[in-house]
Amino acid sequence: MSGDKIIQKIEEEAKQDAAAIGAAAQEKARKEKEQILAKAREEVREIQAKSQVDAKEAAGRLQLIAELQSRKENLASKRKVLQEAFDQAAGQLEALPQEQWENLIGRIILESDLTGRETLVVPAKDRPRYENGFLARLNGELKAQGREGALALSDKEADFADGVLIEGDTCDYDGSFATLLEDVRTGEEYRVAELLFGAEVK
Repeated sequence: MSGDKIIQKIEEEAKQDAAAIGAAAQEKARKEKEQILAKAREEVREIQAKSQVDAKEAAGRLQLIAELQSRKENLASKRKVLQEAFDQAAGQLEALPQEQWENLIGRIILESDLTGRETLVVPAKDRPRYENGFLARLNGELKAQGREGALALSDKEADFADGVLIEGDTCDYDGSFATLLEDVRTGEEYRVAELLFGAEVK
């Protein structure tokens, strides 16, 4: 083979190799481009999906906040009505006629576990009631029950508006109307709320 033909063959092979290399490079570039585009599309889909999820989560949170606020306002309204009911009861106790007042105070004292020698601490405004015969009647009832009828009024004034504080040798009993109402409220609040609000109570 002459030198010219050898050179020509080398040139042809070089062209073929170059073409093959170029084609391979183009194919590689095409595949890389497709991979990049595919990845970009996937990222876009993920962002869109996340945006939808975030939007749903945000809507859910707003709904939950609205429901909680509604429950809070509803509960506040119920508590206000309950407070008004107990305030009304307190007002009725303060305004009891003499006979009903004596019956209530009598039950508080006579149904307590007394020896009959206790001291009664009462509001200043109620002291005349005891001194005008009520205390004597209480002691008479205690004697009729077989207990000592030696209840006495304390010299000190009660620090509550209505009711009675019974001071004994070993313990005291708070029979103030405020304490009695609070005891009732603690034990009966759910029942009273159910009467006021029916099936809405939770």
